[in-house]
Amino acid sequence: APDRRRGTASAAVAALVRAGELSPHPGDRSRRLTEAAHLATFTGQLDDVPRLLTDAGHAAAPPTGLAFAVTAHLLTHDEGDLDAAHRLLTRALDDNAATATDDGRYHCAILYALLLVSLHTLRPEPWQLLKTALDRFEPTAMTAIRLCYEAYVDPTTASDALRKGLADAFAALPADPAPWELIPLAFAAVAMDALSDHRYLISRMIERERDGGAVAMVVPALMLLCHDSYVHGRWDEGERLAQEAVDLAEIHGYRLWERQIRALLASGAALRGDADLARTRSEETTSWAAPRGIEVTEAYARAARHLAAMGQGDYEEAHVQVGRIDASGARSVGVPGRWLVLNLVEAAVRTGRTDEAREELAAARTAGIHRISSRTALICAGAEAVAADEDDAGPLFETALALPHAARWPWEHARIQLAYGQWLRRTRDHHARRYLSAALETFDRIGAQAMAQRARNELRATGVVTPSGPAAPAAALTVQERQIAELAAVGLTNRQIGERLFLSHRTVGSHLHRLYPKLGITSRAALRAALEARTPGVTVRAGGPAVP
Repeated sequence: APDRRRGTASAAVAALVRAGELSPHPGDRSRRLTEAAHLATFTGQLDDVPRLLTDAGHAAAPPTGLAFAVTAHLLTHDEGDLDAAHRLLTRALDDNAATATDDGRYHCAILYALLLVSLHTLRPEPWQLLKTALDRFEPTAMTAIRLCYEAYVDPTTASDALRKGLADAFAALPADPAPWELIPLAFAAVAMDALSDHRYLISRMIERERDGGAVAMVVPALMLLCHDSYVHGRWDEGERLAQEAVDLAEIHGYRLWERQIRALLASGAALRGDADLARTRSEETTSWAAPRGIEVTEAYARAARHLAAMGQGDYEEAHVQVGRIDASGARSVGVPGRWLVLNLVEAAVRTGRTDEAREELAAARTAGIHRISSRTALICAGAEAVAADEDDAGPLFETALALPHAARWPWEHARIQLAYGQWLRRTRDHHARRYLSAALETFDRIGAQAMAQRARNELRATGVVTPSGPAAPAAALTVQERQIAELAAVGLTNRQIGERLFLSHRTVGSHLHRLYPKLGITSRAALRAALEARTPGVTVRAGGPAVP
């Protein structure tokens, strides 16, 4: 067969099919067609896989571990049925005849299929099964999968050794590593916030495999580069990579990857302050992922809703959404749980749940999340400051912002600067302007429009007026927001507005907090003028909508 390392995987499928057709021995025919089916799961030929497996079964040979892995790939990629794939792989490991082959490639196929299932669930069972398989097979070529297991399941016990092992594994790769050698390492690197140093290898593999190669590896490679771009503040680049990945996934039928990347795009919209787009993308993804139990994809979709709510100052909704990401209630070192500590704590503090915030912090400390990377160290230190008593917060904010490499993570760094500036403003410290201005500069630079507007509002409260961001004057009100704004402008209380619109007074208050940045104001008293300024010739009157 052609060399599968050099972008000729689809040609290898055709060669294996032809070799199977010419094989006089039934066992050889079955093996070659099964290998063709396995390779086809990676080359964007998912529609051909059932037929190839059926043809392989005509040879009346017993099922191999490879056949189990192929079917698990099909169930995962096409249908998103992780439970069925997990059951099938459990059966494969229980079937000694299926896994007794000396061919390490077959064992690697089972391991990779198990990794794919594990990466998309928050439950421990798939990871436990993967660990069992790793201990049983121990193929030397699967160091990458073992490192990936450790990065996702146990990154804190020996985090320094894990980071070194990961760097050594990348260094040991050949100049043009096979995709199945590289992608597990890339997943591990993303989990440890360490992909940046190895982007060039991922990009080179994408270029080699994009046409006629292992497109099933190209799609997650693009997704992982997108993730890395987002966390380093290169959001335009991240969205371009994500869109390319979505297009490839949609064309070739990799529905699981498609939905996962759409969840990332939902977060991207939320980060930019487009709450409506974020919610729409999130709801579309959640409605697909939740019934299938694809918990990690659902978690990213809910994280998008949380980010959208935080950007709009709707902390009750933010608290609800972030609390649903890990239904177990235990603070997980898994993905994306390790990156949510500041989100959880800030949402709890902003809604008056300080005890809950401190419980989250205690759980994060016990889990050792701060040891995973400089990013998680910053996240946890920022959360400590946000949850601290008013008298103790200042030094904790200073400690967080002084951490090594803190500025490498612009989104988290600017959020902590904003929170510190808000604290300083409450204490009437003139240094508030310094931190608020720094946060605003970062938010503007990376495109975080909603957060930039929040920073502007805080600066305005200190007496500093800054030019409005590009989206601030044009931000549109929803129909419900307009109704609430008009009723509040004529003097109705939140409770009275809620009674008229059949909403709780808390929901009304949250809507009003979201309205102020859109209207460029900071108080209820300015509502009437702001509404009338948006629609010249229209007067806001009591008892109903604005009228000419």
